[in-house]
Amino acid sequence: MLWEVVIRPAEDQPDREAERVLQEAQSFQAASIRELDSARSFLIQTSADQSAVERAAAALLVDSVVETWEVRPVSTNGHVAAPSTAARGQAINVLFKPGVTDNVGQSAQAALRDLGLSVEAVATCRKYWVNADAATADLEKLSRRVLANDAIEQVVRGPLCLERLSLGSTYRFERTTIPIRGMSDSELTEQSRRGQLYLSLREMQTIRDHF
Repeated sequence: MLWEVVIRPAEDQPDREAERVLQEAQSFQAASIRELDSARSFLIQTSADQSAVERAAAALLVDSVVETWEVRPVSTNGHVAAPSTAARGQAINVLFKPGVTDNVGQSAQAALRDLGLSVEAVATCRKYWVNADAATADLEKLSRRVLANDAIEQVVRGPLCLERLSLGSTYRFERTTIPIRGMSDSELTEQSRRGQLYLSLREMQTIRDHF
């Protein structure tokens, strides 16, 4: 079973993350983004039931003095509502891509196991809710420029639809030899793209000439 522990600032606490993101959105003139709430969450894959996850979360994951939280199952029709008004209906989730190390998730997994919870995997997530009438173009800019690092993170719009955590496979080193010294300009450009180097032709020529 996959559970999500959603953690928000308590009602008497400021939402600093939402304030930061909203300010940055306004700085690049995403005028349609006017309201924003945030939360953080832990996705916990376990055979334990909801009450056991709730006890573990209360003991380890949440600061009950300044935070409020809830535990919900994550399923194909699961949805975590916006924390305030119904108008803030567009949900954005930011997670690490499969295979990227989630240090906080790994630490939480080890600590939950120490508490006696049978945990298969744990991942972290950042959650945002934006006013329902925000423009798609502005949401895309917000995701790309502020919320996520595309190299290591993925953005999921709307509710999470997961049955299990996809954490990637064990890394296996494989050496690849590239005959760069004999490459033409077009081959250098293709190698930069195919190898996900994202270098300019001039940079690729410099590497070729070095060898």
